[in-house]
Amino acid sequence: MCTTIEAEVLSGAYIPHTPIRFLSEKSKGLCRQLVIPSVKDALVLQTLSDALWGEIRSKAPTKKSFYAPGDHQFSKLIKGHSAEYGSINAWLAFQQSIFGFAMHKNYVIVTDIANYYDSISYDHLRNILADLSLAREQALDLLIYTLSCMLWQPDYMPRVPVGLPQSNLDAPRLLAHCFLFEIDEFLSNKTNIDFARYMDDMDIGVDSVSEAKALLRDLDLALQTRQIRLNGGKTKILSDSEASRYFKVRENLLLDKLADRIDANISGRRPVVGERRAVELAIRSGIRRGSFSFGNGEKIFKRLINFARQVRAELSDELFVELLCDWPSLRQSTLAWWQSGVKPEARLQYLSELFSGGALVDDAARMDATVALVAARLPNDDFVKGQIAKIVSNLDQKSVWGFYAKAWILSKYGSDDEVMRLIEATVPLWVTQEHLSRVAGGLFPRFVRSPLRSKFEAVIRRAGNPWSMSVLQFISNLRAERKDILR
Repeated sequence: MCTTIEAEVLSGAYIPHTPIRFLSEKSKGLCRQLVIPSVKDALVLQTLSDALWGEIRSKAPTKKSFYAPGDHQFSKLIKGHSAEYGSINAWLAFQQSIFGFAMHKNYVIVTDIANYYDSISYDHLRNILADLSLAREQALDLLIYTLSCMLWQPDYMPRVPVGLPQSNLDAPRLLAHCFLFEIDEFLSNKTNIDFARYMDDMDIGVDSVSEAKALLRDLDLALQTRQIRLNGGKTKILSDSEASRYFKVRENLLLDKLADRIDANISGRRPVVGERRAVELAIRSGIRRGSFSFGNGEKIFKRLINFARQVRAELSDELFVELLCDWPSLRQSTLAWWQSGVKPEARLQYLSELFSGGALVDDAARMDATVALVAARLPNDDFVKGQIAKIVSNLDQKSVWGFYAKAWILSKYGSDDEVMRLIEATVPLWVTQEHLSRVAGGLFPRFVRSPLRSKFEAVIRRAGNPWSMSVLQFISNLRAERKDILR
C-alpha cells in the first residue's frame, strides 16, 4: 500500500478521499467541526507534517511560541526528535511560562484570534512558509493541497482557499502554528514586554494599561494584514492580582502537591482516604463559590475529576448529570470516572436519559458515552439490558456516528441476531465509507462460533469493497496463525 501511495504522489495522480465529519461541542450547543481523513490520507498528512516539522522548527523566530507534534510513533522517527517533548508537554511549558511573567508584570493581556482555523488564507499561508526557504517546497504544496481537499463546502460549489480543516492530526496544527511566525517576530521586537503563545492563544505581560491598549491596537492591525482579527469578546487586560486568580496559580500549586501525595500513596499501596476527602471538599467548595466558571477554572475542575477517578472520590448524581450536560470539555473525564467506579450501573439510567433527552447535540458526546459504556464492567442483569436497549433505540443508525455507536455497543451487549440485523439494514451507508466498512468487517469475531457466520461473510463479500474484506481477512489470518501456534 505504501508503494502504491508513493507511485500516486510521484506521478501527480494522488487525490484525497472525502473525509467524514465529526461535531464536537465547545459550549452552549456551538460545535467545532472536525474532519477524520481516510487511513491513507492520514498517513500522507502525518508523513508530510513530520518532514516539514524537522525543517521548520529551527526557523521559529522565538522560543516563546510553544508547539510540538503529538507524542506518536511517527514523530519519534524524526532525527533528533525527543519523544518526551510532545504536544502535552508543549502546552504545560506554555502554562509555566504564563505563571512566570504573570507574577512579574503589573498587567497581563489574555487574548486569542477569532475563528482562527476558519480564517486562514492558503495564499497568505503559502507566502509565509515560502519565506522560510524550505528545501522541500513540493512537500509543502502537497500538504496544503491535501488539507484544502478536506475543507467543508456546499455540494458542488466552487472551493474557497480559506480555512484549515480541524483534525486530531499534526498537519493542520503545524501550519496554524507557523502562520503566526510573523506575529512572534512582531512581539519579540517589542521591548519591556513578555509573552507566550500556544497556537492562537496569546498572553502578554506589560507594565501599564496604556501600554496594553497600544500593544493590542498594533497587534490587531498586524493580524489584519493577514485577514484575521483578535477576538474582542475574549480579550482581557488583567492586573497582577487578577491574573493570578485568572490563571489559578495558587490552585495549580496546591493540586500539584495533591497529585504528588496521591501518586506516592498509590505506588506505596497506602490508603488515600485523606486525599479522597480533599478532592470531594475541593469540588464542593469550588462549585459553591463559582470558582470553576472563571479563567482557567475549568482546567482546575478537570484535574479534580481526574483525581476523583484515581482515589475513588464520590460525585453526586446531580453533579454527574450537570457535568455531562453543561460541561462539554469535562465529559471524557467524567465518563472515565463513571466507568471505573465500583458500581457504574447505579448511574446507567442517567446516561440513558441523556441519549433520549436531546441534551447531547454533538457526535463527540455520543461517542464518548459509547466508549465508556463498552469499557465499563456492568452486570448482566435485566436492568442493565433494559437501559442498554433504550440507549440503542435512541441512536440513528442511518447516520455515520449513530451507526458507529450502535455497532460498538451491540458488539458487546447485543445478540448475534441484533448485530446481524444492523449490518444488513445499513449496507447502503457503510459500503461507501472506509471507516464504517472497517467497523462492519471488524464485527466478524462475534460470528466465529455462530450459526450466522456464513451469512455475515456473504454480506461482506456482496458489499464488494476492499475495506471490510481486508479487515475480515486480517482477523481470519490471526485465527489461522493462532491455531498453527497452538499445534
